[in-house]
Amino acid sequence: MKAGIVLPAAGIASAHSFSAFAKTPSSAAYRVLGKTGLKVSTVGSGVGIEPDPQVIARAIDLGVNYFDTARGYGNGDSERITGAALKGKRNRVILATKTDGRTRDAIFKDMDESLKALNTDYVDIWHLHSRDTPDTITDEAVEACELLKKQGKTRFIGVSTHDVHAVTDRILSIGKFDVVQTTYSYAIGSAPLRQQAIARLYAEGIGMVAMKVIIAVAGFIPRDVNLPKEGPLAAIKWVLLNPAISTTVPYVKNIAELEMNVRAMNETYTPQDEKMLYTRSEEIRPLYCRMCYECKGICPKGMPVTDELRFLAYNDFGGDFHQAQESFRRLPKEIREIRCSDCSSCTIQCPNGVDVRNRLIRAQELLA
Repeated sequence: MKAGIVLPAAGIASAHSFSAFAKTPSSAAYRVLGKTGLKVSTVGSGVGIEPDPQVIARAIDLGVNYFDTARGYGNGDSERITGAALKGKRNRVILATKTDGRTRDAIFKDMDESLKALNTDYVDIWHLHSRDTPDTITDEAVEACELLKKQGKTRFIGVSTHDVHAVTDRILSIGKFDVVQTTYSYAIGSAPLRQQAIARLYAEGIGMVAMKVIIAVAGFIPRDVNLPKEGPLAAIKWVLLNPAISTTVPYVKNIAELEMNVRAMNETYTPQDEKMLYTRSEEIRPLYCRMCYECKGICPKGMPVTDELRFLAYNDFGGDFHQAQESFRRLPKEIREIRCSDCSSCTIQCPNGVDVRNRLIRAQELLA
């Protein structure tokens, strides 16, 4: 319904004159996505679970040409809405989507369903989605992706991961992937292991896509903090300081947010931006997981701490309860039933100052 009803309005909205700040992006607003040779806008669009067709149309008007979705987002609704929104514009964009499939048959099935939903004969990049440990990048999955590439259903293949350091050796040893999408932001990007992993992949010609770039500065807590209006803009500009990052995929809820973020393609990072991001990062230190994965394997009950805190962040910092709960429900039943409130103390002492036990208790009370 959203795709069918809102799209006509999108056409009208895109015909309006640009805002005062909007201008044709400079050549510096585009970078080459590694060995793919694709020229991508440095600000792309993560369309999210429930895309807004008007935002997609406006993004294209502003020079954004990289769009990212996934088969599992909104049980396929994300791809369907995106496909409808891109009707007549497919040749103007670079389209990436992802599969959660682990077997050859599941990956093939996801591809066929993605192409149908997106109303296209091919995607530009086909990611193995959320592969955070080496064993999740199986030989069977890689072979399936290679075959889909040979069939012309995808031009390039990639991996999306939250723990890029953990899978870099595996990705490089396989030598088949063209693109890697990973978490990278002011709050988490300074971790040495993450920086080293990104640099290694980039040196081998792998195109790097940054996700989760604005969530820490765009969120809702602490609720007594007056969030800086242009925090997301500063956050994107910081990410783009790294020449290894070709594009970003921030999710935006409306055209006003989009237009502000797109300014990052043409504006420089300033001392005021640095002060704003540093202040915000310190404010959320007890609340926002930096995804350093130093806590991996420490919980005696087997709690995947970083994952559960990331799901909570979708709600507390992204304002998306649906995505938070949907992600939580994908955890194994025995993990979903763990209650950190049953423990008198926590074995995990976060090196970044996150109040792990209380954050996990909140996640379980909210999402379970």
